[in-house]
Amino acid sequence: AVAAVVGILLGLPVLRLRGDYLAIVTLGFGEMIRVIANNLDKPINFTNGSQGLFNVGRPPVPPLLFNTVVTAETTLGIPVANAEPLAQQLLFYFIGIIIVAIIIVVARRLDNSPIGRAWTAIREDEVAAIAMGVPLVRMKLMAFAMGASFAGAIGVLYGAKQTFVSPESFSLIQSISILAMVIVGGIGGIRGALLGAVIVTLLNLLVLKNLSLQINALRNVDFVVPLINFHVRDWPTQLEPAKYERLIFGLLLIVMMIYRQEGLIPAQRR
Repeated sequence: AVAAVVGILLGLPVLRLRGDYLAIVTLGFGEMIRVIANNLDKPINFTNGSQGLFNVGRPPVPPLLFNTVVTAETTLGIPVANAEPLAQQLLFYFIGIIIVAIIIVVARRLDNSPIGRAWTAIREDEVAAIAMGVPLVRMKLMAFAMGASFAGAIGVLYGAKQTFVSPESFSLIQSISILAMVIVGGIGGIRGALLGAVIVTLLNLLVLKNLSLQINALRNVDFVVPLINFHVRDWPTQLEPAKYERLIFGLLLIVMMIYRQEGLIPAQRR
C-alpha cells in the first residue's frame, strides 16, 4: 500500500509524458530516490544512509516444512549439514511463487477489465482515448499505483531474504535490466514480460559468468584454439564477458529495436 501511494506521488509530475520520455524520466526518478535515500540520514535519520536497513526480520519456518526437509533427507539419503537454512530457502521460494502467481492473476483480471482496456487505449493513442471519454489522469495514476504495489510486494520479500537493504542495492543497471526484460519479451503482455525476465536473468547470471569461468579454465590449461593457433592464455582479462553486462544489454536492446520492436511475444490486439 505504501509503494502504491509513492507510485501515485511519482506519477503526478510525469502525467504529460508518454513513450520513451516517460521511461527516461522514471529512470531518472529511480536514481534520484536512491541518492536521496543514501543521504537521508541527517539532520533526521530516516533511511540510515549508506548503512541501510539491517536486521530485517525473516518469516518463521513452519514446522511442517522443516519436518518435510528432514524426512526427505532421511528418505533420499542426501546429507544436509543444516536443515534450517534449506527450509528457509524453500519457504522463500514458495512465497515467491505464490506472490508471482497472485500478481499474474491480478494482472490478467485487470487486462480483461474496463481498466485494462482503458490502459490499452491510452497506450495505443492517448488523444483518441481522451476523445472516447477515458479518464486519462485517473487511469495513468492507477497504472503507476498498481506497478509500484507489485514492486513493493517483491521488495518486501527481497528485504526479508537479504535481511539487509541498502540504497546501493538498487543501481541504475538493475533498472536497465528490468527495462530490457520488458523490451525483449514484449511490451503490453504478461507472457512477454515473463519470457523477457527469464532470458535477461539467465544471460546475466549464467551465460556471461559461465563464459568467463570457461575462459579462465581454458587459460589455466593453456588451451590452443585449432585452425587459428590461438593460445587462450593470451586472452586479455579486460575482455571477460562478465565485465560487459551493460554492453551486452545495450547490443540486445539495439537488435530488438531494429528487428523486433514489438518483442519476442507481442501483445495480442483485441
